[in-house]
Parts: sequence; structure tokens; C-alpha cells
Amino acid sequence: MKPFLSIFACAAVLALGGVAAAQDPGPSGPLKVERTVMLYRHGVRAPLPGEAAVDAYAHPPWPVWSTPPSLLTSHGREAARLMGAYDRQRLSSLGLTAPKGCPTSGAVAIWTNTAQRTIASGEAFAEGFAPGCGLAVGHQPRDTEDPLFHPLEAKAVEFKAADAVAAITAETGGPAALVAPYAGEIREMERVLGCDRAQPPCDIASARTGLEPSADGGGLVLDGPISVLSGTAQVFMLQYAEGLPLGQVGWGRATPRTLEDVSRLHALLFDIHARPRYMARRIGGPMARRISGILAAKDAPAVNIFVGHDNNIAALASLIGAHFKMDGYGQDDPPIGGALELQVLIDAQGRRFVAAYYEAQTPDQLRSLTPLSLANPPARRALTLTCQTPGQGPCRLEDFLAGLDRRLAAD
Repeated sequence: MKPFLSIFACAAVLALGGVAAAQDPGPSGPLKVERTVMLYRHGVRAPLPGEAAVDAYAHPPWPVWSTPPSLLTSHGREAARLMGAYDRQRLSSLGLTAPKGCPTSGAVAIWTNTAQRTIASGEAFAEGFAPGCGLAVGHQPRDTEDPLFHPLEAKAVEFKAADAVAAITAETGGPAALVAPYAGEIREMERVLGCDRAQPPCDIASARTGLEPSADGGGLVLDGPISVLSGTAQVFMLQYAEGLPLGQVGWGRATPRTLEDVSRLHALLFDIHARPRYMARRIGGPMARRISGILAAKDAPAVNIFVGHDNNIAALASLIGAHFKMDGYGQDDPPIGGALELQVLIDAQGRRFVAAYYEAQTPDQLRSLTPLSLANPPARRALTLTCQTPGQGPCRLEDFLAGLDRRLAAD
């Protein structure tokens, strides 16, 4: 039987990922966590081919990775295993699984995208969560297009690039408007790249900025500072998280504070490709519908784990109206190996509520492969949902589901 959580212990429960909304007059009596859904980003990987699109600005040689491009590294695998071991402790403390041994059949479901880095991350998480149990990690055939994670590539949703450009521009002002507040972060990137000392010095902020439909109408073409610097900022964060010598992290010119500042430039890519309403419905819609079904079901597993990509998380966060700022990262930048979590809570009268959290190892915890425990946890933040008044407790489940349905129904 899952234990009820005392309302008077809410401060302690928050540290464990439970309920922090005792003052909410909605729930009757104590609350317990009935079910959780976690959408993870894969762990530390080697950079993607061409991810750092700064050849015109940076000329020193890049560090050579022992792992082929795009694949989960051995370091990343161990970090994912540590996260799985921690989540076993945390979720067992909430009564969602036994603290030790192999979970009962159907109690834990894990589904990943089809890339090596997502499958391997799911497998490492499963081994940490239930060592030696061979916990099943489901996925479609490797390198196929799973519409749950890649709905555009799988042609599972309607998409018109011209409509997307118009909608994104109307909602955000376009890439030039999005990047305008970040001149300082761009100058910091120029310093790390070393092009600020060139003759003439670089001026990435003045690069031609544009957002257009691709030639075939099936995608978007983004030009300008976001396109140049987003992937580069991510590569520097990967260098640090992987544990490369500090002299190889941005050629020795990128400190943890620098990485946190320029991380926002990485997140700006999602402000074009994932968070705007038109894009969020398409990038995040299939996942949101799957999660909605799990939250509403009476017989779904208590623990549901999905492992995908940063844009999956950004789109889902937009659909539920959530923003986040995690330790060591910029605003709305999904941390490496972190997860957006939605919990179903039930009160003494059987009424159900939803609370949202973000959980992620800090860059330093990733870099040092810090063992995690309830006494030494990863970073964790409670998120405010669209259906939620700040400080007034979790949303009623029916309000959350109805609000999500409305966001999925229109751009």
C-alpha cells in the first residue's frame, strides 16, 4: 500500500520530489503520489557532426573525442546509471516501487527513441534503477523514425513550413528579436572562440538573421547568431560534462559561469523550433497525448520513463505552460540527462491532482560522476503549470488534462 504523505511534512517531501502545496484548499487531507511520468533527455554524448557551426570564427583545433559523433559516451552511460539508482531511491520513498529487488511485472515502463544515445541512456538508467533485473527498455528499431519523438520526420503530423515561419514570427518577433537581449552572451562566446582578438574582430551579433521555409517546404532554414552559436554552446557544455581537461573546454577559456551564461544561446534554438505554439503542437503533440493518456488511466504503470531529446522536452514544457532554470544552465535549456516529471497525486477523497518538476544532475555532478542519494540529490525544481495559481497547490487532474487538450487543439 502506498503511504500517504503528511501535509505537515511538505517541506521535507519537496526535497524528495513530493508535494509542496499544503496551503492549497483544493486537496482534502494528505496527498500521496499515485503515478509518475518522466521525460528524460539522453545522457552525455559526443558532439554531432557540424554541431559547432563556427568554422568562420574559430580556428584552433577542436578536442578529439574517443566516442564517435552523436553516440552516448562511457562517461554519459555511467551518469545515466547513477540517475537511475537515485530515482529508485526517490520513487521508493514515495511508495511507487519497492526500495530493492526487481520491480513487479508492469510496475515500471521505459520507452526510448531509436538513436543509440537514447537507447543506451535508457539501458543505463534501467541498470541503475534495478541492477541485474534485465528491466525491459522498449523502442522501435534503431535509427527508424519513432513518431512519438520525431513526428515531423515520421510525417505523423501536418506541417507547412510557410505557416510555421509566419506563426513563429508573429509569436516571437522572429530570430532577430529573440537574440537582441543577449548581446553580452554573444560577446562572451566571441571571447571563448578567440575571434574577438582577430583583425578585424568578429561581430556575430550582426550576422545576417533570417527564418525561411526550406526549399522543399518540409522544414525551416535559420540564419544568424542563434544558428551559429546554439550548437557551439552545447558542445562546450558537453566538453565540461564529459570531464575533458579544463584546457580543452572552450580551449581553456570557458568557466562553469561562462557555460551557464551561454547556455541560454543554446535554448534560443528551441524558442524557434519547439516552444512556439505552432511548433510545440507538432514537436510535442504525440508525446503530450501519450502522457495525457497515462496520467488519466486507471491501470497504467506507477513509474513511466521516456528517453528522448532536448527538443522533446522543450515542446512538452511549452504545451504545459512550464518554464525552468536548472543549476548550471540557462533559462529553458534542457539539461543533459535531466527529466521533466509529471506526478499524479491523490487526496483522502480520491480526487486526483497533477504536479510538475524538473530534475537534473548539475554540470559538476555530471563531470565528476557524483554518486547520488536522498542526502546528496541532483538539482530539483517545482514547476508552475498553466492551470496552477502560484502558491496555491497542484492542479486538479481534470483541469490539467482539459488545458492540455485546448493547447493541442489550436495554434
